[in-house]
Amino acid sequence: MTKKKITFIIFWILAVSFLSYCFFPVIFFTPKDEPGHIFLRDRNWIVITDKATEFGYKKIIDLDLQSKFVKSLILIEDKNYYNHFWVDIISKLWAIKSNLENKKIVSWASTITEQYIKNHFFLENKRTYLQKAREWFLAFYFSVPYIPSTLGGGLGRGTWKNRILSQYLQNVYLWNNNYWVGAALEVYFWKTDLSDLTDEEIVLLLSLIKYPATKSIYDKEFSNYFDKVKNKLWFDFERTIEKLSKKQNIDLFPFASNELISTNQTLTIDSKLWLFTRDIVNKTLDELKDKNVTNAAVFAINPKTREIIIYEGSRDFYSKKIDWQVNVIKSQRQPWSTMKPFLYLMALEKGYWVNNLLLDIENEYNSFSEDKTYISNNYSLKEYGLVRFKNALWNSLNNATVRLAFELWLENVYNYYKDYWFQLTETPEYYGYSLVLWNPSITLQDLVYSYARLTDLRDKNKFLLYDILTNPDNRDISFWVNSILNTSIPQAVKTGTSSNFRDNLIISYHSDFVLWIWVWNNDNSSMNWVTGITWAGYIWHQVIEEAIKLGYIKNYDYDIPEGIEKKSYCLDVNCHRVENNFDFSGKDYFSRIRDNYYDRKDVLQKLNDYEEQKLFDLRFYLK
Repeated sequence: MTKKKITFIIFWILAVSFLSYCFFPVIFFTPKDEPGHIFLRDRNWIVITDKATEFGYKKIIDLDLQSKFVKSLILIEDKNYYNHFWVDIISKLWAIKSNLENKKIVSWASTITEQYIKNHFFLENKRTYLQKAREWFLAFYFSVPYIPSTLGGGLGRGTWKNRILSQYLQNVYLWNNNYWVGAALEVYFWKTDLSDLTDEEIVLLLSLIKYPATKSIYDKEFSNYFDKVKNKLWFDFERTIEKLSKKQNIDLFPFASNELISTNQTLTIDSKLWLFTRDIVNKTLDELKDKNVTNAAVFAINPKTREIIIYEGSRDFYSKKIDWQVNVIKSQRQPWSTMKPFLYLMALEKGYWVNNLLLDIENEYNSFSEDKTYISNNYSLKEYGLVRFKNALWNSLNNATVRLAFELWLENVYNYYKDYWFQLTETPEYYGYSLVLWNPSITLQDLVYSYARLTDLRDKNKFLLYDILTNPDNRDISFWVNSILNTSIPQAVKTGTSSNFRDNLIISYHSDFVLWIWVWNNDNSSMNWVTGITWAGYIWHQVIEEAIKLGYIKNYDYDIPEGIEKKSYCLDVNCHRVENNFDFSGKDYFSRIRDNYYDRKDVLQKLNDYEEQKLFDLRFYLK
C-alpha cells in the first residue's frame, strides 16, 4: 500500500473520529435532563406546585429581541453578531494569540452561536482546545441550514440570527440553578418582561453570564467585571442591589408532582381535602406511637372520570426515618381481604344468591405443592358452619371464601381477577387458594382502579354487591352493626388486616368516590392489635365525612336494575322476624336461621361426607 493511500486512510479515520466526537452528544442528547419549571394548580385553581426540576429552574417568557437588555448583551458578548456567519475570525485569532502569549487559556472569543452550543450540550465539560474545536464545528453545523439567507434567499439573515439568539437565551445559565433569562427575571427581580429591567439589573445579568458560578455578587472578580460592563455600556447608576434571592420552591404534594405530572391528572387534586387528610393522618399516627404504627398512605379518585383527588404515597415525603420518597401507592403490596369482593361478585354472576348458605369450616385443599395441603382458617379461628352469602363476605370469613373459590374452580377465579385488571404475574397453582385471601402482590393504585369498575350499579350483580357492602346489618359477626364504618352517606366498604398485624387497610367505593387507606410500618414490623376497622377505619371515616361535606359524595336514589327487587326474608318459621333487602326477583329461601332450621336447597355448594359430618358436629342439621 502506497504512502498516499495510507495517508488518505488515516485522514478519513481521524475525520470520522472527530465527527463522531462532535455529534455524539447531539445524537444522544436527552431533553428530559434539561432544566425546567413545574407549575401546577389544583381543581380550585390553588397553586400546589411551583418549583424547579431536579436539573434546574427554567421559566419561559416572551423574548423582546429589540429590548435594551438584548442590545447590551450583543454589545458585550458578540458585537459583530449580525455581521459574521457563525464565528468572529478576527476575535478568535486575537484570543489564540493572547492564550499563547500568556501560556494559559485567558479567552476564547466565543460567539453567541458557540456559547449556545456550549450551554446546551456541554455545560459540564472542561474548556480545552479539543472541546472548543468541537463547539466551533457544531456552531458551523447548526448554521448550515441558514446558508441560503447569506445568499439573498431563505429566511433572511436577521431571522435565523434571531432564532439562534433566542435559543441561546433559552439555555444561558444565570447562577443559583437558574437557566434562561426568564428564570432570572422572576427569581431575582420579580419581573416577566425584558423591557422592565433597570440598567443595574441589566449589568448584573450580563455579569452573571460571564461568572455563573460566582459565590457572591460582591466577589472581587465579579465586581470588577460588573464595573467593566457598566462602563462599556455607558450606564450611570448607583449600585443598590445587595443580594439576589433564591428560588423558593412550593411543593405541597411532592408524591403527586413527582409521579402524576406526565398524566396531567394533578390538576384534578383538591388541596383542601388533601391537607385535611394529611392533618388527620399525622394526628392519628402520633396517637399510635405506643402501638408501633409509623406510616400511612391515602389514595382517592373519582371513578367516573378517573380524576385523582388525593394522592399521598407516605406520611412524609421528606423524612428519612420512614423510608422517605417511597410511594406506597405504586409499590407492590399484598391486598389481603380486599380481594374478596371480586370473588363474591363472580359467584353472583355464576348463580349464587344473596341469602344462599355458604359452608364455613376449616378444611384441607390442594396446595399444588408435593406432599403438602392447604388448610383454611378464619381470622378468629372460629368455624361458623353455615353462613349467609352476604354475611360471609362482609365479615370476611376465610373458610367460606376459600370454599367458594374451590366451588368456582381456582383457574376460573384467577382469570376473573385478571379481567378486573389484577396484575397476576404467576400461574394459578403458584398462588393456590390463598389467591382469594392475600397472596398476590399488586400495586395499590391498580387495586383502586379495579374497585372503580364496581361502581356501575346498572349491572344487577354489582348493584347487589354494593348493597351488601353498604348495609351495616351484614357486619353482625365481626364488625358490629354500629361501627365507625357507618357514614352519613353509606359507602361500600371492605377492610383488610394482615397476619401478625403488619398491614391495616380499608377501601370503599361509591359512584362518586373511591377511597383507599393503608397503615403500616416500613420495616414490616407488627403493629399492636391495629386492624382495618380501628385506625385505618378512623382515618377513613373522617376523610369520607369531609368529602361529603365538600360535595364530592352525593346521596342518590339509585335505579333498581331489572331482575332485582326489595324482598322480605323470614328469619324464623312463623315470619315474626323479617329482614328486608335487595335480592333477585322471584328467589325464595327455605331456611329459617333464627330457629336453627337449615334447608339443603339453600346450599348451592356440593358437600362431601366430611363436610356433612362436620356440620352435624357443629349442630347444623340440614333438612
